[in-house]
Amino acid sequence: MSILQDIQSRAGFIWAYRFDDEGRASLVPRDQSPGLALDGAKFVWLHLDLVHSRTKQWIAERSELPLEAQAVFLSQDDHQRLYHDPDFVWGITYDQVREVHSLADDWGMMHWIVGERFLITGRRQALQATRLTRDTLEAGFRATSPEMLFERVIEFVIEDVAEDVNRLADDADSIEDHIIDDRIGDEARKLGAIRRRTVKLHRQLNGLHQLFRRFQETATARAAPEKVRSATARLLHRVDTMLGDVQLVQQRARLLQDEIAARLSAQTNHHLYVLSILTATLMPATLVTGYFGVNTKALPFLETEFGWLYILGLSGLAAGAVYWLLKRRNVIG
Repeated sequence: MSILQDIQSRAGFIWAYRFDDEGRASLVPRDQSPGLALDGAKFVWLHLDLVHSRTKQWIAERSELPLEAQAVFLSQDDHQRLYHDPDFVWGITYDQVREVHSLADDWGMMHWIVGERFLITGRRQALQATRLTRDTLEAGFRATSPEMLFERVIEFVIEDVAEDVNRLADDADSIEDHIIDDRIGDEARKLGAIRRRTVKLHRQLNGLHQLFRRFQETATARAAPEKVRSATARLLHRVDTMLGDVQLVQQRARLLQDEIAARLSAQTNHHLYVLSILTATLMPATLVTGYFGVNTKALPFLETEFGWLYILGLSGLAAGAVYWLLKRRNVIG
C-alpha cells in the first residue's frame, strides 16, 4: 500500500482493531480512517503515536471525550495517573520500552482512555505491553469488552515486572552462593545494580497500587460499571503480590550487602591483627639491631670474630620472648 493510501499513518494511528460480539479482533484496513465507533463492531481499540503532529488534532475533534481526558492523553506527564467520571476512565501508566530486537532497560509512559465502546492508547516510544497484546490478539485471544482488553494490557506490564523480579532473584541467589563460598569478587557492584533496578520496579508498582487502591476507595468508583470494578480489583491484587516480591528482593540485596561489608571488615581486621603481631614480634629485634648499629665506642662484640652471630641470636631470642609473652596472655591464637 502506498503512503497516500495509508490514511491511518497520516493521521497518527499505529494500528486500529475492531471487535465483534464474540470478542474476535480484526485489523482495520490502513486505507480506512477509524473512529470511536465502527459499524458492526462492538468496540474498537485505537493505538496512537503521540509524537505525530496529527494526533492532537484527531483527539481534539472527538467531542465525545471529556476535555480532562484529552488533556491527560496528550500531556507529557511522566507520573502515573488515573481519573474517571461516570462514563470514562483515563490515565497514564508505565510500560517497558521495546527496542528493535530486545527490551530496553527503561520505562516509557502509556496514555489511555477507556469508554463503553472503545479503548484508546498512545505512546511516544515503542512499548512492550501494547505490542504483546497485539500479538495475543493475532494469536486468537478474544476480548469481549474494552475493560477486558485494557486489563490484558496491564497484565502484560505486570508480567514484564515479574520476569524482571525473577531474574533479579536468580542474580541474588548466585551472589549469595559466592558469599557463602567466600568467593567475593565484584558482588558488591552487582548488588548495587540489583538495588537500583528494584527501586525502579518498586516505584512503578507502588504507583499502580496507589492508582487502583484510590479508585477502589472513591465514591464514584462504587458507582462504576461492575466490569471496571472487577478488573481494577484483580489488577490491584496482582500488583500487591508483585510489590511484595520486589520488596523481598530489595531486602535480600540489603542483607547481602551488609554481609559482604561485614566479611570485608573481618578480613581487614584479620590483616591488621597479623600486621600488629608481626610488628610487636619484630620490635625487640629492631631495637637490638638499632642499638648495635650505633657507631660509638665500647660496643659489645665489636672485636669478636663471630659477633654478628651473637647479635643475630640475641635478636631471635628477643623476638621469641615477645612471641611467648603474647601467647601466654592469649593475644595470639
